[in-house]
Amino acid sequence: MHSVNIDCIFFNIMSLNFTEIYHLYNKLIKMDRKAFLAQLGIGSSAIFAAACMQSCSKSDSSQPGQVTPGGSVDFSLDLSDPANAVLKTPGGYLIYKGIIVALAKNGNYLAVSSACPHQGVNVQYVSNQDQFYCSAHGSYFASTGNYISGPANGRSLTQFKTTLTGNSLRVYA
Repeated sequence: MHSVNIDCIFFNIMSLNFTEIYHLYNKLIKMDRKAFLAQLGIGSSAIFAAACMQSCSKSDSSQPGQVTPGGSVDFSLDLSDPANAVLKTPGGYLIYKGIIVALAKNGNYLAVSSACPHQGVNVQYVSNQDQFYCSAHGSYFASTGNYISGPANGRSLTQFKTTLTGNSLRVYA
């Protein structure tokens, strides 16, 4: 039996289906099915392992949905749009582009980053306490985004400015 390393060839024939690959290798080097499948498994495992290692790297320090401090935030929400209607009711809130926007009972609009600094879970607005709450592990934040308690350990939510002009609510840094 011939011993051949098919890993480098494997990349060039990925567009073929399994049957075509099997017949191609049988024609080229008379490899039996068991040896071919073993080599195919090793090559596939190497590709899978490399992809997993790449996805575990810490090249990006922000978490999904989290607003990067210092990033440019400037958007407007049309309050006449039914998708944003919740912001017309005191205590109502929504999450848009990684920012939780809420209408406090006193009539002021609040905007802070939506991702809890502990593990990136989206926070909720608790209107009767005028606070933001992470339901995953119990961190609390003031309406300004400042840390109050819980496993976020002193890390606050980023606060953003809001301006209401007619039915347009602008959220910006």
